Amino acid sequence: MFRTHSFVLLALMALLVLTQCTSAPDRSADKPAKTVDVADQELSLKEEKSARDWLQEAAAAKNEVEQHSALIRAANAFQSEQQWQQAAAILSQLSAQKITRHSQKYYRLAKARWAAEQQIWSKVIEELEDVATQFNQREFRALSLQLLSQAAYQQHDYWQSLVWQVDAQRFAEQPNTDTVWSIARRIKREELPQQRPNDLALAGWWRLVDYHHQAMTSPDSLESYLNQWQQSFPDHDAAALVDIWLEPSLKPSEDAPETGQASPEPTLAVLLPLSGRYKQQGQAVRDGVIARTGEIKNLRVVFIDSETGDIESQQKQIQELSPVGIIGPLLKDKVAAWAEQPLAGIPQVYLNQIDDEKLAPNSLTNVFFALSPDSEAQQAAQQINTQFSGSKSALVITADGSSGRRMVDAFKSSWNNNEAGEPRVSYFSEREDMKATVERSLGLTDSQQRIRAVKIAAGKIIVDEQERSRRDISAIYLPGNLQQTRLLKPFIDVSVSPFAEPIQVYASSATHELRNRLGDSDLNGIVFSDIPWLIENSGKNILLSQWLELRNGWGLSLARLTAMGYDSVSLIQRLQMMNRMPGLVWSGLSGELHIDNSVVQRKLIWATFSKGEITLAKEADNAGSRYR
Repeated sequence: MFRTHSFVLLALMALLVLTQCTSAPDRSADKPAKTVDVADQELSLKEEKSARDWLQEAAAAKNEVEQHSALIRAANAFQSEQQWQQAAAILSQLSAQKITRHSQKYYRLAKARWAAEQQIWSKVIEELEDVATQFNQREFRALSLQLLSQAAYQQHDYWQSLVWQVDAQRFAEQPNTDTVWSIARRIKREELPQQRPNDLALAGWWRLVDYHHQAMTSPDSLESYLNQWQQSFPDHDAAALVDIWLEPSLKPSEDAPETGQASPEPTLAVLLPLSGRYKQQGQAVRDGVIARTGEIKNLRVVFIDSETGDIESQQKQIQELSPVGIIGPLLKDKVAAWAEQPLAGIPQVYLNQIDDEKLAPNSLTNVFFALSPDSEAQQAAQQINTQFSGSKSALVITADGSSGRRMVDAFKSSWNNNEAGEPRVSYFSEREDMKATVERSLGLTDSQQRIRAVKIAAGKIIVDEQERSRRDISAIYLPGNLQQTRLLKPFIDVSVSPFAEPIQVYASSATHELRNRLGDSDLNGIVFSDIPWLIENSGKNILLSQWLELRNGWGLSLARLTAMGYDSVSLIQRLQMMNRMPGLVWSGLSGELHIDNSVVQRKLIWATFSKGEITLAKEADNAGSRYR
């Protein structure tokens, strides 16, 4: 035998010993009377033999070709038994040159299954994309297409994921329409092909997604679109879903008291703090609601003070209005109370978020919409990952407090750069600590100590005294307020040595206030996130100018609440279909909005303080408006 063959045999013996301690079924008593040539046999996912049986056949194989074929079957059997390390050990011993053409596809499938287990999705596609159609057995064709679909989904290529999933359903033992829709519902408008696919099944899903996107400009047209879909695809797998969606719209609870004649026009109930400590915040949201509803014909708005009366009296008042929707409440404790006992059947946009463990079950009629600082930190991490892929990490400098630590946790939760490792974090306790914190974070403190040590050792020899900052930092994120950012920025500028590349500094919307609304020369070069309404030059800036004049002295934090109030009206009009389909995006004043798991997600835009002005960040992916 060849030397490599002997080496593989030794590895097989080790694996055989290892499998003695596994949970795989022991079928040694059913060992075949003679060795079977498995080189050209079709594999099955429902093997009668265990992985250990196939290892024994490989050990008894007459040549390396037979041995490799048996090992491929053993690897697949191990994978089906969820013994991934054993399967990987076998795959590492195989040589592609010793595998028959017939067995190559099973070898690549086994490698793809291992890659999927390790979440290396690009490798899954690399192994299977050109071999999936080579499988004649239904279960292997279905498995390979399912893996491809999963890999594309994990890479956020939802259309390609749908294409492979629709194909996989043809070979599945039990087709699952919900699985297909779980992918289709995430397809955004720009991801959808412009032309209808030739495949009838795929065309039905394409048209269903397309109709939802078209209806975003006119929500009342969705029912008509779905009726058209039913006529075009009466026998499609998604027909049952569409039937459910076309059932009569949910109405207010049957327990609502009789109110005689219906309201002469649709009514929107808005629940806000219009008195008390948070009156100003409530008025800011109210301004946005009034501005948006003023653009809608035949819609009556009733404002209710959330600070007067208890929840039962407020709900009774709202039920008597028979509203088409509810916006509010705003304060977190009020939102928690309403989420525990919502009014059934009435769409409602809560204007805050509550703890995850307290969230009510997902509903197509209730969503949470909050201006969360945490989401800004998460988007900052994503932005830095996108702009600075590679081995350099990010540095977060913030105040040592509950707010700062929460922002750090949010930043870390979205950080995705395995090559660079975890982002570095530095905290300061008070203003006097800032300079030392920056110098320590950028390595100047260590550099100074090294220079001091060299000078002592060198004696009278002249030593270069220029401190050198660390070069493994790609970007710095400052999630603090404007005052903190103003103080930290000069320390960062002087701490980066002239020998190193400049480090890009990012900040949150807390850096953007009324006093530097149009620019800030002290912050030149800083890139920050904020809502489009406060950054973009568009027709909506007229509304902003009018609001700033009306609310003289109010800050931009209140302006952001006004934008949220404005957008909440647009959301309530589209709430049911946006909650059903996360791929639907509304370009609002407060960001690009979509709903996922009953939570409104905001995508902010990035701007730069540049030469005393504010401009859109050139390197940022600031997508244009949709449905406008």
